[in-house]
Amino acid sequence: MSVVIATALIFLVRGTQRSILVPIVFIVVIVLCARYFGVIAGILGSVVATGMFALFLFQPYGSFRVADHQALSNLGLLLFAGIALSYANAEDDDTIPGPLKPR
Repeated sequence: MSVVIATALIFLVRGTQRSILVPIVFIVVIVLCARYFGVIAGILGSVVATGMFALFLFQPYGSFRVADHQALSNLGLLLFAGIALSYANAEDDDTIPGPLKPR
């Protein structure tokens, strides 16, 4: 689900000034994904979305290298906040793996 939304956002705002804000707005999708599908889905959505945005949304296109420093910091924020919020918004504790599960 999150991959489809990320792809749509990429092609809607690619090359515009709004493209820098897309990773920050996408955190909402990650939180909803974690809430309804669990921690693993939220983390996987964060990692995949960060990679897709780096490859296809920011110049140079087709490379993980991001030329704009603001865009790069927003991608880092997406990854960090997406993972942290996935743990915070998981539906239940059964989806939290291994040593991170509260006792």
